[in-house]
Amino acid sequence: MKPNEIQQIFDYNYWAFERVWECISQISDEQFLEEIDYSTGSIRNIAVHIMGGNRNWMSRLQGAEMPPRLVFEDFDSLSKTKAKWDELQKEFLDHLNSLDQEQLDEIVEWELLSQGLKSTNSRWEILLHLANHGTDHRAQILALLHYRFHVKTVEQDMIYYLAEQNDLGRSLSQN
Repeated sequence: MKPNEIQQIFDYNYWAFERVWECISQISDEQFLEEIDYSTGSIRNIAVHIMGGNRNWMSRLQGAEMPPRLVFEDFDSLSKTKAKWDELQKEFLDHLNSLDQEQLDEIVEWELLSQGLKSTNSRWEILLHLANHGTDHRAQILALLHYRFHVKTVEQDMIYYLAEQNDLGRSLSQN
């Protein structure tokens, strides 16, 4: 996978997350924190799980020491969670945008001690896993928002992102 292709996937990934955050912003902090018998236990917990997973994988990919685990209870409001999300997103994209083809193709050895897994993959394969992981959890959040809290949700498919990008390109070229 080429650097511009993986960058486009993550541009889409974070575009979709911004749409989901707009839906999340329609609920109260109490609803955001409400324990739900699904996935990791609340919408907040799903968001923190995604942040922690991305941060941990980026540490692995950079060969850095694993950071301390993000603690759900440290994020007691939607605004505090979104602020951390934005901070980690910037760090992630800054690193991602610095990668060249050789770095994307580099084989990375990794392990998940909690799962008893150890393997190797190219850096781009691991990044693709993170994008896919995000899609899975966005769908969970959207379903919870719709069925639990009756929030109007949005489309998150990549084709909507691509169409929006094409429309922006056409609009700009017509001026």
